[in-house]
Amino acid sequence: MSLTRYRYFALVADHGSIREAADALSVAPSAISRQIASLEEEYGTALFERRARGMRLTTAGAAVLETARTILDSVQTARAAVDELQGMKRGHVRVWTVEGAMDDFVYPALAEFSAAHPSVSFDIMVASSDQLVQRLLDDEAEVIVAFNPILHRSVLSLAEIADALVLAAHPGDAVAGRHSVRIAEIGEMRLALPDRTFGLRRLVDDMVAASGVALKPALVTNSIQSLRSFARAGLGVSVLTRCATRRDVVEGRLVAVPLQGRNLRKACLKICVRNGRTLSPAARALSRHLARSARTYSIGHIQGAAPSPDAALP
Repeated sequence: MSLTRYRYFALVADHGSIREAADALSVAPSAISRQIASLEEEYGTALFERRARGMRLTTAGAAVLETARTILDSVQTARAAVDELQGMKRGHVRVWTVEGAMDDFVYPALAEFSAAHPSVSFDIMVASSDQLVQRLLDDEAEVIVAFNPILHRSVLSLAEIADALVLAAHPGDAVAGRHSVRIAEIGEMRLALPDRTFGLRRLVDDMVAASGVALKPALVTNSIQSLRSFARAGLGVSVLTRCATRRDVVEGRLVAVPLQGRNLRKACLKICVRNGRTLSPAARALSRHLARSARTYSIGHIQGAAPSPDAALP
């Protein structure tokens, strides 16, 4: 039995494309095609329908995928047990995070963790909150740091950090001199917003709907950096969080003006893992470290973090 065949097969099933799976693995598409063909020859049936826009599992393929995941999970569990016996001398963790949490939470926490575990390496990937949850459910991520993620029974929240929504403005903007801005006022401003796969955008839309405000953003983007750049350039104001703006505020490139409105208490970052998954020792240790860091984290006027009621690490 070749684990490579099953690993490649599962990744193609997840991506729906041989090319995308090849890009994720940094291997040639032909190498993946050969492994899939070998697996189909072993089972004596087609496992994918080849379509112009990608690959779709056949009924037989869906059955094999279930077996493939069981095999790969079992191997991961065995490796985890061996790593435990070796005292976690090595390890690799796949972490996915929202962009706005990297500077002030994720990387400082990783620096502390790496000081104690220098042989553990990481994949750090950035995506929107909706995409992060999907990566976690698809086992592409072991730990995620998401802003207001959609609740899912298979997602276990270990800890959360309360954060505040702000308007990020150029220091010379008229808004920059204000103590706060009501949500009802932003409909008249030249505004930049994240797209609707972001938990931040979902929160803004909920508040706007409650206030009866119609938004016509000048810019919609899937990049937190673009939102910061829009405001720094003086093109208008961007809705962000204190965490995402702190560095620019400290360096004097932006002013963060608090937003006032309903549902603001729902704004938070969450550290999550997949419920029921057996994590490697490195991933489990990092998850615990991120949860502890979240509980002691403070930024601006937001102090600490509240542990979730379901914060029990698997």
